[in-house]
Amino acid sequence: MPLEVLILLGLITLNGVFAMSEIALVTARRARLQVLMEEGDRGAAAAMALNTEPTRFLSTIQVGITSIGITSGIVGEAAFATPLSLWLIELGGNPANARLGATVLVVLVITYVSIVIGELVPKRLGQIWPEAIARRVARPIGWLATAARPFVRLLSSSTDLLLRLFGARNRLADAVTEEEIHALIQEGSDHGVIDEQERAMVRNVFRLDDRQIASLMTPRSDIVYVDLEDSAAENLNKVIESQRSRFPVCRGGLRDVVGIMSASSLLQQTIRGQAPDFSKGLVAAAYVPESLTGMELLETFRTSTSHQALVVDEYGEIQGLVTLQDLLEAITGEFKTPSVDDSWAVQRQDGSWLLDG
Repeated sequence: MPLEVLILLGLITLNGVFAMSEIALVTARRARLQVLMEEGDRGAAAAMALNTEPTRFLSTIQVGITSIGITSGIVGEAAFATPLSLWLIELGGNPANARLGATVLVVLVITYVSIVIGELVPKRLGQIWPEAIARRVARPIGWLATAARPFVRLLSSSTDLLLRLFGARNRLADAVTEEEIHALIQEGSDHGVIDEQERAMVRNVFRLDDRQIASLMTPRSDIVYVDLEDSAAENLNKVIESQRSRFPVCRGGLRDVVGIMSASSLLQQTIRGQAPDFSKGLVAAAYVPESLTGMELLETFRTSTSHQALVVDEYGEIQGLVTLQDLLEAITGEFKTPSVDDSWAVQRQDGSWLLDG
């Protein structure tokens, strides 16, 4: 009897190993395994290899689980049903009913232990530590699949045949979606792994490809530009009052843009004692269609020497002005503009001082 108990517990434990391996290999994150594999982890490499042939390792595991289940039933019935039925008969039970009752009771007990120890607990462990477990079981499962290759191949071929009937032959699971990435980032933020600001920035990066330039640009009516038909004093006043470092230079309005002027060029002229010349040192203005998305605009800026562009509609009319800073603020949030009112020390009414740390 003790030997049969040990054999039965060993079979149930082995069933748990197979169940745990199945869940771990299925739920392990490929990105994490890829990183470990690139670091030289042989277990991760074996797990990645098994994931490329899911039917192969699933067939192997299922063969093991099914074989163990059948063997457990045989061992349990032979080891416990007969002694239990004899004990019930000694208590005065009907022999036929005692045999049936003993069998049912043995099946219920073995089923309970098998479900808890051989299924539920191992599967939960596989969900909690999928990558760690997958790395440790992948190579033994691979060896077992090789040893049972003929039977596994039969099962795999049968599975592929049925999948072909459903039009799902060799079809891998869908790639990770944007919604799943958002859910993972939100989960990381909830557990304190990802800062709230980091989560917001990642969310804004994904939104960038859905945002039109119109939501990022400075509207035409708010564009600060230098007009060559205005006086030098008026243009200098615009440059001084504006927080920008580059300005469109026009002749009579935004319908005729001559180029883009840098405030630093005016500073250089002043240092040299020259009179301001707003038509000197201009660079060609960059134009982008208003149909571009934020991500497309970012790619345009990345491949261009200009970090400022005039936004035009389908008729070539200027609708606004967009800069690289506008794109950055769409991701990180609005930058604080320097102000003369900003101070690192403020005296309170009670005479104390509040210092900016």
